[in-house]
Amino acid sequence: MTTTTDAIPKGARELCTPTVEEAKRLAETVERVAAKTRLAAARFPETRDVVLGGSFAKGTWLPGEADIDIFVKLSPDIDETRFEEAGLKVGLEATKGYPRGKKYAQHPYTEARVEGVVVNIVPCYDVQAGQWKSAADRSPFHVELVKARLSEAQKLDVRLLKKFMKGVGVYGAEIEKEGFSGYACEVLVLEHGSFVDVLKHFTHLKAVAPDRLLTLPDPVDERRDLGKAISNENVARLVLAARAYLKRPTLQFFLGKSGKRRPNLQAHVIGITFTHRESSEDILWGELKRTMKHLSGHIKREGFALARTAIASDDRRESAFLILPEVRELSAIEKRLGPSVVMEREANEFVAKNSKRAKLVWVGEAGQLQILQNRDEVRLSDFLRRMVRGEIAKMGGSPTISRAIAKNGKVLEGRPLLRAAKRKGWLSAGLDDIVSDTLGTSPG
Repeated sequence: MTTTTDAIPKGARELCTPTVEEAKRLAETVERVAAKTRLAAARFPETRDVVLGGSFAKGTWLPGEADIDIFVKLSPDIDETRFEEAGLKVGLEATKGYPRGKKYAQHPYTEARVEGVVVNIVPCYDVQAGQWKSAADRSPFHVELVKARLSEAQKLDVRLLKKFMKGVGVYGAEIEKEGFSGYACEVLVLEHGSFVDVLKHFTHLKAVAPDRLLTLPDPVDERRDLGKAISNENVARLVLAARAYLKRPTLQFFLGKSGKRRPNLQAHVIGITFTHRESSEDILWGELKRTMKHLSGHIKREGFALARTAIASDDRRESAFLILPEVRELSAIEKRLGPSVVMEREANEFVAKNSKRAKLVWVGEAGQLQILQNRDEVRLSDFLRRMVRGEIAKMGGSPTISRAIAKNGKVLEGRPLLRAAKRKGWLSAGLDDIVSDTLGTSPG
């Protein structure tokens, strides 16, 4: 392992530090939008305050990537309908004249692009700490905590940590990524002291439970675990990336670094491509992940072992399920297990149901009925085509995604899949991802 003094390569600090000019320009933009928000909010008697949030307000933003949140604090006495109505009206009025739209978290809010900067105007309740009524209520407290407890040097450490996580692909709290949020990075630096100390902590990470690698209590609300929103896969990827970096720190980790790509495996990948109606990214990725989980389970129950699966999407109207099977073709016959012969009624029903189809019926050593029968589909691609033709709707998952696949889904493999990937960057990226090692798993 390297020492703390040489663990940050030349150029990394400069890469993560905004210029004075950029900071001044952003401050002017923020003040203009904040002033408009205050004017719009003053029209609503429920408004208690307007406060700045996001990484810019906390001083932990990356060059060219500042996120600006303006929180409209509303009376906790109003109902949810009025809360949403007032919050959206203030946001729309404050961003008049700019490209904008409605976004969704627990409650809807306004997102606008102001002079090239994304600005979110988010309603929250004006509550005391611990008396939360909406998910956004903690955010102003997060800003106060970070501003009070992070030193200027530690704010640079947060920037380094964010840039590193972006570079190794584990940053981003959205459902698509299930990675580390900006606030999680701030809490990690508060907890461990510096960027390097955070990485050292992860190199020796111990699982907190059989099914959970990380717990990260929110200092503003100890009952809230920030680690729950971070997938075990992303935690594990950070562990491997931290070990690789501390062994040999280079600037490339901050610019973008991934594991070795294995293009020869692309010929084994099978894809289901489809178009669907447009929705918010969080809703779309929630539906895609739920459907992929059901589809994977169904494939495994048919006897096809899967090495790896992935989802690719343009985040608008096109998506694909990518499957890397251990084998793409099975034996023409399969064994199915039935009930024990001592379960008289069930055993009789099993024999009656399967007698015509079975090629062989016998009893195993444990007294359990077993049959040998012809497999419906020998090739995984044939099974998937049957699913796409309509049976996918019966397996569970998202009805919206299932209907889209039944309507226009295509099963592609080999050259047709590679040709489609050449035309679509998002599909090419997904195909690269499913056949790439995790960073830090290659020797050296």
